[in-house]
Order: sequence, then C-alpha cells, then structure tokens
Amino acid sequence: MPRLFAVSTLPPWPVRDGYSLRVANVLQGLAEKWDITLLAPAGPAGEALPGVARHVPLALTGPGLTYPWRFDNRPLAAAIGDVLRTAQPDRALIWPGAESAWLAVGRTPAILDMIDCNPREFAGNVRTARGWDRGRQAREAVIAAVYARRAVRGFAATACVGEADTAWMARLGGRVVHLVPNGVALPDAPGVEHAAPTVVFAGTLDYPPNVDAVAFAAADIWPRVRRAMPDARWVIAGRRPVAAIRALDGKNGVEVRADVVDMSRELQAAWVAIAPMRTGVGLKNKVLEAWACARPVVLTPLAMNGLALPPGHAALVQAAAVGMAGAVIALLLDSATRRRLGDAARAMVARDFTWDIAADRLDALLRRAGQDL
Repeated sequence: MPRLFAVSTLPPWPVRDGYSLRVANVLQGLAEKWDITLLAPAGPAGEALPGVARHVPLALTGPGLTYPWRFDNRPLAAAIGDVLRTAQPDRALIWPGAESAWLAVGRTPAILDMIDCNPREFAGNVRTARGWDRGRQAREAVIAAVYARRAVRGFAATACVGEADTAWMARLGGRVVHLVPNGVALPDAPGVEHAAPTVVFAGTLDYPPNVDAVAFAAADIWPRVRRAMPDARWVIAGRRPVAAIRALDGKNGVEVRADVVDMSRELQAAWVAIAPMRTGVGLKNKVLEAWACARPVVLTPLAMNGLALPPGHAALVQAAAVGMAGAVIALLLDSATRRRLGDAARAMVARDFTWDIAADRLDALLRRAGQDL
C-alpha cells in the first residue's frame, strides 16, 4: 500500500467546522487505499481518527492557523521535515495553513486541498466592511492572493470545493485548479416533519457569513413568512451562537438551538431549510445536509457555489428577501411539491455528493502527481 503524508493545521476531530469535516472524511475515504501518516494538532481528548495509521501530534499557536501568514511557520516546517525523514512517503496531501511551510521543505509530490479560496473571501469582506476594517481586509486580500498564487504554482495540483473558488484560484495561479466538492452522510430515512410549519437554518453560529445570513433572514425574510403563516416556526440550530443570534430566541416564532448533538434530527423535523447567504466562500454543507434529509432549501445564488441544482429547484434560488420569503411560503403551503423536491434532492446527493466520491477524486490527483504508483 502506498504511503501518504497528510498535514492539517487544525485537529480534524472532533468535527466542529467545515475544515475538520473535510479533513476527517477525506482521510477516512483515502485510508482504504493509502497508509496514512497524519501531522496535525491533537483533539481535546486525544481521540484517534479512524483509518489513520499513525498520528504525529503537533502544537501550533497563532490567531488564524488556516492562514499561513498569520502564524510562525518555522515549527511546522521543522515537524514536516522530521516526518519526511522517518516516514518516507510516496505522496503528500496538504490542507490550508500548511501550504507555505510545505513549499519551504517538502520534496515529495504533493496535492494542496485548498477547500476555500481565501483571496475571494477577503475580497468579499472588502465590499461589506466599513471604516478601518475595510483597509485591513484589503491588505489581507492582497497577502492572500500572493500566497495563493505561490501555492497553485508550487504544488503538483490544487483542489477547491466550489466552482467560484476554483475559478479564482486558477486565475491567480495561472494553472488548472480542480473542483472536488464536499460529500455528505446520507441518513437512513428522511424522517418525520414537525407538526407545525417549521423552517430551519443550520450552521456554525459564530461564523461571520452565517451571522450575517441569520440577521438578513430575521430582518427581511422571516417577518414576511410569519405574516403569511402566523403559526410557522424558525429553528436556528448550530454551534456557538453569538449574542445577536441568542437574542432572537423566543421572539416571533424563533427557536435557537445551541450546540445540537445531531443536526440531522433538526433538519428532518423541518419542512423547509433556508440558506440566505450574502457573504462567504466555499461549498455550503448546510445545503447538502438538508438535501440529504430530503428537505428542499430556499437559497441565494451565492449559496449555490460548487453545487448542482436538483430537478425542479430553480424557483428556490432567490437573491432578494421578498423572493426568498415567497418561495418559503409556497413550500410550506404545498406538501406535495415539498416532498417531491425533497426526494429529488436526496436522490441527487446520493448519486453525486458522497465523501467516497470526494476521496476518489483526490486519490486520482495524488496518483497523477507522479507516475510511479
């Protein structure tokens, strides 16, 4: 079995965000074909990730460990060099934060799984920031672009999860960047809807794009839905809700569910999911997860990044609040359409968006990085 050296600057377990979700599931998918040595910080309880043959723990400090310009890369580069000498891998798979350290010392053919496009993220922040923060975001956008260009040109191949992110990285680096969308776990059954009309927003609730999406929905979308359907409920479910989101709990039919153990149960109880994203990059796993539970999603065009649209869902993609509210109301009132669209979405996810598919695509890139396997 060929040897793979994987490097992550965040603990991939327990899964707590989009980064760890990607790393953990990709590694488990690749473990069937590769003998994996993982260099990464340990989780809080030191749990082992299934499928990883050996874990080399790493201690890193810094304000943003997925952005290589924000922390001291020297300890990471030294640790990479030590593992290369002992493990003698055939290939390497590098995640954001470790790309600069790898390019300084790595000699093994390597793939960068960039996940999201950082320069695009900061460019979007520039458009919405105000005052001194706008200048800070502009500076970071330039720095991120320099690092991204260097990375795309320095690795054997680069992958991103979304189409827009892939296009940005390709333009910056002047090379092909590969689209490798996330996967999702498919529940055994779609589940049973709550008795009352229920809308759900799921996600990490201290992540700025999610905070903005909830604020947008609370101010402009949800009041329209409640005027049409006074008995409707809106469940906001996810980790670490900020104060502004917690303050919505109990008002106008809103329920905030913090740190839920099983998000699929929240999705399965809902009639409709929403993804009113106005900022952010990458693929929105909240959409895939709702589709996997056979729940239709009303979403903005930005939330479609990296996703195909299931059959019949075109009317659910809306840019404005009035259109999103109208689409939500129509679904809440039409159970037959709701179930038909939910079933179509679940079938598409099962066919096109599994973690096995994502792992197979990265496996192919790894093997093409050199012709000796």
